[in-house]
Amino acid sequence: MRLPFFPRPRWSFIEAPVLLSIVAVPALAAGQSTMSYPRDVPLWSFWLSTIASALTIAELLVLLGGVYLLWARRGERRRAEAEAAVIARKAANYQAWQVVNSAQGKGGSGGRIDALQDLNANGVSLAGVRLDGAWLEGIQLPSAHLSQASLREVNLCGANLRGANLQLADLTDANLLGADLREAHLKGAILKGAQLGTVDLGGADLREIRDWSLIGSVSYLHVEAVRNAPSGFLAWALERGAVEGSAKMADTEERQYSNMYRAV
Repeated sequence: MRLPFFPRPRWSFIEAPVLLSIVAVPALAAGQSTMSYPRDVPLWSFWLSTIASALTIAELLVLLGGVYLLWARRGERRRAEAEAAVIARKAANYQAWQVVNSAQGKGGSGGRIDALQDLNANGVSLAGVRLDGAWLEGIQLPSAHLSQASLREVNLCGANLRGANLQLADLTDANLLGADLREAHLKGAILKGAQLGTVDLGGADLREIRDWSLIGSVSYLHVEAVRNAPSGFLAWALERGAVEGSAKMADTEERQYSNMYRAV
């Protein structure tokens, strides 16, 4: 004879201890009723003790159930945290772009230093960004993607652009005094009127740089180990104060020149 099918109840780890306590109270009472206890103890005290024992067991089961739930759902929490982090990063990037775009064509920083640094730290490409005339002194953009960026007349004094991609970037009349451009990629970059005094170009790729003969200043420009420099560029730069190898000036002398140049 086939028995009827009864669906299996699905109890949570909060409901199960409560139900178990309902069953446990009579069971404990029945168990204790067979045991002898002092006749001078009131019956209500006996039942109170029984209920307290059942509640203690229920509390323990609830605690164990909660611990198990925390352990079992750790993967869900991690996924939720990762998704929340992605959403927060997208929101931060959107706000940073709003700051950058709203300040286009305006002088000063306009909050763009922090915004650009945050975008670069989040791995966002800055290719094609327009920053003409911006005051970005000391900005930290190592390994930034700035290809085809418009950086005309921008103040990048002391900027960290090490390893940055500046291919086809327009640096016309940009002030790069003391900037770090080591290992940067400058293929096809426009350097007309750019101030490159005390800039470190060590290991930078200078393939097909444009208007290099019209660079505004190359005093103490470090050109050690530059790659793919146009024919005649190194000789031209060294004649006008650039340095390489053992010819590098002392740090104190470089700082003095930087301060003098900044004051002009």
